[in-house]
Amino acid sequence: MNGIRAILTIGGVALLLGCQVTRYEPDAKFVDLYADLKLVSTALPHDLAKAGEMRRVVLARHGMTPAEFHEHFMRLAGHPEAWRPFQERVIARMDAIQEQQKDAQNGR
Repeated sequence: MNGIRAILTIGGVALLLGCQVTRYEPDAKFVDLYADLKLVSTALPHDLAKAGEMRRVVLARHGMTPAEFHEHFMRLAGHPEAWRPFQERVIARMDAIQEQQKDAQNGR
């Protein structure tokens, strides 16, 4: 019985090692869109109507409907291990956008 268990264990480990683990990672376009939406939310925290209007404008500019955004978001939500790297990419993108805005204001 121990021999069979050992064979099954080794076979299971070999199977696991042979399988490639694919990690979900949202594409750069979704990261850009999400960063733009977060910037709208932070810029208009007290004007919900204006923020909603601006979010619709951002979605349209990125060529995405609210339903498509929801689909992408739910795909991300189905991969909790991807959330932190995604948020780090969003924050980096938000920082880059804000830096570009500062440079434009300073005439660079």
